[in-house]
Amino acid sequence: MARRPASEQMPPLGREAIVQAALQVLDRDGFANLTLRRVADELNVQAPALYWHVKDKTELIDYMAEAMLQTEFSDLEPRKDNESWQDWLMTTMGRLRTVMHSRRDGGRIVTGAHLSPAFTLVKLFELSFESLTSDGVSLRRADVIVATVVHFVFGRVIEEQSGPTPEQRNLINLNELFSDYPLFLETVKLTKDSSYSDEFTMSLRFIIAGASTIEDGEV
Repeated sequence: MARRPASEQMPPLGREAIVQAALQVLDRDGFANLTLRRVADELNVQAPALYWHVKDKTELIDYMAEAMLQTEFSDLEPRKDNESWQDWLMTTMGRLRTVMHSRRDGGRIVTGAHLSPAFTLVKLFELSFESLTSDGVSLRRADVIVATVVHFVFGRVIEEQSGPTPEQRNLINLNELFSDYPLFLETVKLTKDSSYSDEFTMSLRFIIAGASTIEDGEV
């Protein structure tokens, strides 16, 4: 990759600049091609200069995830008294999906983050527990519910970002591809015209509705 002319030099190097450059590389090249060398090229510096600020790619991904999550959850608050925990959790998990989709392969970044230094994930869990327990859910039950829905969102977004685009799906001959699996074929046809967002919302609603019927003694 060609170096920028001197007139286009980047701001002084720091962790925030490195993270923003890494997010740009992610959007352009994808997760599989995210390397410290490419980030260094984006910043017009030598790769060893990055190690003063991030020790390796794993830590860089942690800070990238934190930056992404901060854009959506810096103002996150627990549920209000007039809001049910179910509605709060539906909305909050929708926001989690949104931030993961805000970057190319963003699901891989957020799901690969550690709770330190990606402390906004800890904040998300903490306020989720507070929102459920303040509405009469035991902490043990809240822990299971929140873990279940977060893992669903993580897995769902990874699947969405790994699967074919709507345009690619329209080019697939479903009858030919799944001719030996008629029931599966029928379900694919039923959902073919629905959006990933519609399917996500319905699935999440099923999970939360089911969780609402489980008593504390059953957890």
